[in-house]
Amino acid sequence: MIRSIRKSDADMIKNICESELGHSASASVIEKRTKELALNDNYYIAVFEDESTGKAVGFIQAEKYNLLYGENGFNIIALAVAREFQGKGIGRKLLESLENRAKELDYSFVRLNSNVIRSDAHGFYEHLGYCCDKTQKRFIKNID
Repeated sequence: MIRSIRKSDADMIKNICESELGHSASASVIEKRTKELALNDNYYIAVFEDESTGKAVGFIQAEKYNLLYGENGFNIIALAVAREFQGKGIGRKLLESLENRAKELDYSFVRLNSNVIRSDAHGFYEHLGYCCDKTQKRFIKNID
C-alpha cells in the first residue's frame, strides 16, 4: 500500500538508497529530512509498505518543477524499490501515485534524470511511457 513517509522508515530507506541507488545514507539524516520535508509542500514523498511486515520496501521523492518559461511539472529525485520486491509492480504504483498528484495539480509533466549506466531503469521508464528527450552533462560546485 502507498502511504506517506514516516520517521520510522529511515532504516529501510537508508538500505534501499545504498543497495539500489548507490547513495550512502544515514538513517539519522533521513529521519531529520523526513520531518523537514513533510512540512514543505514543494515535495511529494511516498513509500510503498509491505502489508505483511508493515515496512517500507520502496519510495519515491519528487519536487515541484515550476518554470518561469513553461508549464509546471514534477521532477523525480529518487525512485527505488528493495531488490527482493522488484518486479512486483511497486515502482509502477509509486510512479502512478505521483502522476495522479500531478493531474490533481493540473501539472503538465513528470520528468527525471537517470544515470547512463542504469539501463534496466531506462527500460522500466520507457515501458511506462517515459521517453528520453535529451542528453546532458551535470555540473556541480560544492559550497563549503
